[in-house]
Amino acid sequence: MQRLPSYHIPASRLGMGSSLGNSSLWVNTKNTGDIERIFSVAAGKTLVGSFSVRYGLVGRPLWDFRLGQKHDPSEKSYTPLDATEGEVTFDIHPAYQRRRFVLAAALNVRETVFLPLLAREEAQSDPPILYYLVDIENSSARDHDVRIVGSARLRGETADDVIAEYDASLQGLVATNKDELRPTRTLACTEKPVAYETHFDFGHVYDATQMRTLSNSCEASGDILGALQVELDLKAGERKLFAFKIGVIEGNADEARATFQAATSGVDALDLTIAHLEDVIHRSEVITPDPVINDGALWSKVNMRRVMAKYPTGWLFTNDPGVSSNVVCRDCAWFVVGNNYFMPQFSRSLLDKWATLQYADGKLPEFVNALTDQPQDDGLNINDDTPLYVMAADHYYRATGDLDWLRQIYPSLAKAGRHIVSQMDPRDLVYCSANDPRGYVWAIASWRNVIPNYSINGAVTEINAECVAALRYLAYLADRIPESDADARYFMDYSNRIRHAMAKHLINPDNRMFYLNIGVEGEAHTDVTGDEVFPVMFRACDEETAYRIISRLNSPDFWTSAGLRTASNLDPRYDPAAFSGLIGGVWPGLTWWYAFAAAPFHPEFMVKALRSSFEHYAENPRRYNTVPGQFSEWFDGESLVNRGMRLSPWEPPRFLWAAIEGVCGLTLTGDLPQIQPLVPVDWRWLALRRVPYHGEEISYFAVRARSTFHLYTTCEIDTSHRHSVYTTDASDNIPIFSRSARVVAFQRERETILLVGNVTTTSINVPVDLSSILMAGAKYRLSIYNSESDAWERETVIAREQVTSVTATIESQGYRLMHFTCVDE
Repeated sequence: MQRLPSYHIPASRLGMGSSLGNSSLWVNTKNTGDIERIFSVAAGKTLVGSFSVRYGLVGRPLWDFRLGQKHDPSEKSYTPLDATEGEVTFDIHPAYQRRRFVLAAALNVRETVFLPLLAREEAQSDPPILYYLVDIENSSARDHDVRIVGSARLRGETADDVIAEYDASLQGLVATNKDELRPTRTLACTEKPVAYETHFDFGHVYDATQMRTLSNSCEASGDILGALQVELDLKAGERKLFAFKIGVIEGNADEARATFQAATSGVDALDLTIAHLEDVIHRSEVITPDPVINDGALWSKVNMRRVMAKYPTGWLFTNDPGVSSNVVCRDCAWFVVGNNYFMPQFSRSLLDKWATLQYADGKLPEFVNALTDQPQDDGLNINDDTPLYVMAADHYYRATGDLDWLRQIYPSLAKAGRHIVSQMDPRDLVYCSANDPRGYVWAIASWRNVIPNYSINGAVTEINAECVAALRYLAYLADRIPESDADARYFMDYSNRIRHAMAKHLINPDNRMFYLNIGVEGEAHTDVTGDEVFPVMFRACDEETAYRIISRLNSPDFWTSAGLRTASNLDPRYDPAAFSGLIGGVWPGLTWWYAFAAAPFHPEFMVKALRSSFEHYAENPRRYNTVPGQFSEWFDGESLVNRGMRLSPWEPPRFLWAAIEGVCGLTLTGDLPQIQPLVPVDWRWLALRRVPYHGEEISYFAVRARSTFHLYTTCEIDTSHRHSVYTTDASDNIPIFSRSARVVAFQRERETILLVGNVTTTSINVPVDLSSILMAGAKYRLSIYNSESDAWERETVIAREQVTSVTATIESQGYRLMHFTCVDE
């Protein structure tokens, strides 16, 4: 049975809240539960600032009496309440953020913030509405009158001329700018407000002594707060659920009203969002003895889904959600190689878009503004964008087998390949001639391109390694199109020429590793950086050199508990906090590149790398400025504090890619999937389920038995290991009553094979319900493989009713394999 992962954490351990996104909006939250801001994808800016909910109970403050304040007995007074009694906790869930607290030792409150994920087709967008569900229960023995006020700063980043009116049909406020009547902001409530107001009284929102009644006036305009007041008479034991809804609609007030009135209710929208995620997040489910890696793979898909945005120019994602509308080619390429295992239709949208942006000479832009469709190349004749575009397209074709699409896009890919060849110098090295004295993006042909007064140009190892791979991929793709046979030979020849030139010119004879680059002045840069992973990743060097690189980077001057530094802490240029961490900070994505590169040589290094950065997100969120499960951008190389984006879109797909193609050993060949698990010697099992492949889903698991792997799959594969093919993945039909174990079950005619794996470091008892996968009234021949004894136990014949509910005792990180064969009476 599927279950979405979640974190439960005291508010005192959080320094900031989750970042949430759907195709229309991006939202940052605070560790108080408040909304920090709501960013409109279509408008490219923040249109609503903070939103907060405050609570009060009937009662006059004592200072009213001391000061002799007059009071109308017919008017109720409310005293604000803080969530100070007991512990305030957060649930960080793929679909929402939930804050739990108690007010006045009587009111149990759950505030659930989410953005609906309801778009099912490319033509659709997710609703541009933030839901703030309030679930309040009176757990005391007496009745309570409760006042609840929701307040939103309606200006956002727009001019200070916001006007608003109350719309009774919406039960909320409708706001626009006076001089710009679109887009429209709405603040509404599913519980009918008893009062509303626009005002400038910011201090009133957090007044600790009184909670005044709103005036039912919308006269205030400018940089205003819009507020709605709800009052509840909660009987003892009564519970109430309602929602504040904040809409940011790219239209005028009338269009906004129509959108709002058609919106799904809060509870239904949440249920649909959870159901959507239950399905898509469990695609390409990585299941190993290491729960950190398992959770990392699941949360990577959560993060990827949040950044998929519908811009005026198409389905894309920005490299800086909630801040920028720029879409970077490099980031999209790396997104594709992970996302092909998740939502490949979005990968195609990205690739098709970049094909339309390609320059006439075949070069790909560095980025495009998703609002205006204006591309920019930073003045570089070549960098990583062009080869990575080819890499991403090759990966997409191998994952989907879509030959019609390949024929359609191949001319663009071939043009990119010819551009690469045209940038080769007499040494057969791809050469970046940019030499802008400002350095920075105008003189750096690398992913580390935002370092001021710095250049990585000339013959760059990273770029040449990527071009070796891109031309090799092009040769493969050309070979799939019969009329392109000549192209296949052409591109393979130039791939080999660049590879040989790298070995001849870019190897440092002093350490037998690669130069960073040979610059435009002919100077060889001997810096050993994390960029050494590129020749290894892209198979642009021999195994001896690759092994040397992997071993060198696994050294204390590069490694931290949070992952790999971009540069050695012994480097004279090393700065752990400056230059966006690109000369000494820790970038999780680099760590996962290293994980993939290390897999064939040191599987234990791969596991260490995959674990380290993802585990760091939950290690100490307040101290490190992270959110559990949320892939932030980069860490200070010494303090390990996150100093980059709260959620970085191009980190999660690299984790998923490294986990699937590294740990799980899946290689996309375009024909039969090739599976060669690459795991540490102490791992005895792993599984990968529901992988999108050529329009279907495939699953497999591997068990180590007597020092050799045996694979069980739902399709034919290419492997050097023994393997058995089944027809159906029945895993989702099996209830499992332990978070310490994972269950995978495959079936074919009259046979079921069941893996139960322990994901903890202690022995466990695992109850398993098999009633849904075994036929009523049938008898089965049962064989059990015990990983602790490394042997098959004695075979027995048993009735289905005797094993519908069983408990398996499994040693630390071990497994039990159960093979059922239906036998005649």
